[in-house]
Amino acid sequence: MRQKLEIPIILRRVRLEGPVAAREVDLLLDTGAAYTAISWDTAKDLGYDPAVSPERVPIVTANGVIEAPKLTIRRIVFRELVAKQIEVICHDIPELAEIEGLLGLSFLQHFRVVIDFKKGILELK
Repeated sequence: MRQKLEIPIILRRVRLEGPVAAREVDLLLDTGAAYTAISWDTAKDLGYDPAVSPERVPIVTANGVIEAPKLTIRRIVFRELVAKQIEVICHDIPELAEIEGLLGLSFLQHFRVVIDFKKGILELK
């Protein structure tokens, strides 16, 4: 049985694994995002080419609706949490320079998620 893990808002050193490489990135936890979002450069470093991805997903940005490439990466690892075959979208988030993407529901759906608003924590089991 998994032990509960309290999660911060900014997740440091999340390991992303692709077909040719792995990379550790800092991601913002976003329980309102349907997909985990990674930058184009991160996707390329892992061995994916977002430009040729046949799947596109409409996303709402501050500048309106755009279509972002969707692909499936091999693994995402944060501490002892591991999820495989995660759908992600590729989108650069320039206004948040300290992070390289968002950790959304396409990752969180692999776990039991408890949001405790009174304590201000999110637990994953």
